[in-house]
Amino acid sequence: MIGNNVNISQFLTIGSNKGTPAVIGDNVYIGPNVCIVEDVHIGNNATIGAGSVVVKDVPEGATVAGVPAKVISYKEPGRFIKDRYVVEE
Repeated sequence: MIGNNVNISQFLTIGSNKGTPAVIGDNVYIGPNVCIVEDVHIGNNATIGAGSVVVKDVPEGATVAGVPAKVISYKEPGRFIKDRYVVEE
């Protein structure tokens, strides 16, 4: 499941061997050559760095990078998303 206003770069792979899809929140930036594996939840306003392999949940507002992906920052969440999706209540 992919949320609103998600920026997906080239060569993204989302895979599941168990039939449990990943859930991607709103206003998420996913860099090039990223692999998202199995039943992970990516929080709103997250940033996933290029070449990362995501095997665990990504907290809301976090920037993750690496193999496996780890939180490297909480500064400027979703900084690459220009027109943010906002839910009006």
